[in-house]
Amino acid sequence: MNNKLLIIIMSIISLNISSASVFATNWQVNDTIPEGGAKIDTSSQVTDPADFADIESELDSLSPRKSATDTTTIRIGKMKISVMEDGKDIVIDKEEWENESDDDSWDWKGEDFGDKHKNKHKRSKKDGFEPHWAGFAMGLNNYAAADYSLSLPSDYRYMDLNTNISYQVDLNVADLGINLIKHRVGLVTGVGIRWNNYKFSNTNLILIKGADSLEYKYDSSQNYSKSKLTISYLTIPLLLEVQIPIQSKELYLAAGVEGSLKLGAHTKTITESDNKTKNHSDFYISHFAANLTARAGYGDFGIYATYNLTPLFKENQGPELYPYCMGVSLNF
Repeated sequence: MNNKLLIIIMSIISLNISSASVFATNWQVNDTIPEGGAKIDTSSQVTDPADFADIESELDSLSPRKSATDTTTIRIGKMKISVMEDGKDIVIDKEEWENESDDDSWDWKGEDFGDKHKNKHKRSKKDGFEPHWAGFAMGLNNYAAADYSLSLPSDYRYMDLNTNISYQVDLNVADLGINLIKHRVGLVTGVGIRWNNYKFSNTNLILIKGADSLEYKYDSSQNYSKSKLTISYLTIPLLLEVQIPIQSKELYLAAGVEGSLKLGAHTKTITESDNKTKNHSDFYISHFAANLTARAGYGDFGIYATYNLTPLFKENQGPELYPYCMGVSLNF
């Protein structure tokens, strides 16, 4: 691009110089050109085109001196290219300009042509870090036994889930990024609301809060279409996030921990005749939960996974189960 532009400019300059000569088969010059007391007699006819080069050279040597440097300026977009002809040398400078008013005055900021622009990937927040936490997420719930087995012990089998419809829903309402390294590595925190829905495989299951532990029964007096336990939490994360720019968006990877405070819990059953029963209780569910989490995505879309480090129920008051979840997310 730059070489082509240079060729065009040099051609224009050459054309301007050549236009000083008159190409004609028969050219009569009857005047003399003074220069410092010297004269050149050009009264003779010139018929040989090859002689025009000599005449042109003499005319150029006798013409008034140009300034030390002639400059041709070309503007392309937000760039000014100056072609400075100094004898036989041509120097090209590149300058950036900014219009700081509504008139035609411009503020020019010059730099050498060979310099490269820095910070190609400019961030919208140059003084911070853009996290990928705030948004909506939805996943599938399940839980593992104390030995990390996905198959529950026989005395816990009443808690078996229909995992296809046991949803986790997250509404992460706010986040905060703390820049660590060049706006590409940072700490992430925020706040969100989480709803965990555990829908039981046996739809006749009824959970009961006993005197000192969780109890259950199967109600065979009716046909149930649904039996579930729902728990809501206030969730706060602490994540380390790494961002990799790819084209106009970013690939992000994040991992860390989440702390959750239980807000409430209830069970809900629905019969085949659409009779609904809801029972609010704490069911000996742990007041606090801590879990590991990992998140990855591109742009505003991502996937995530969580695994609880703390059991779902209080110690010795319910089955020792450790929830986990995998799902997708959409960032605000």
